Amino acid sequence: MKNLNSDIRLTDALERQLLAQAIESQQAYALDRAVKQFFQKIISFFKAPKTSMHHKVSTAH
Repeated sequence: MKNLNSDIRLTDALERQLLAQAIESQQAYALDRAVKQFFQKIISFFKAPKTSMHHKVSTAH
């Protein structure tokens, strides 16, 4: 019976460890995604607006 209790404790400890790792991975992913979106917004702020050239071209007739 003593071995069964130690196995259960080991399983509980392993479960807690795996849960902690899963939470860390999820938080790291969310942080990476937020940083990426932040830099995309900054880059889009500095980009010139896209215009098509055929609207600006005039002919001299």
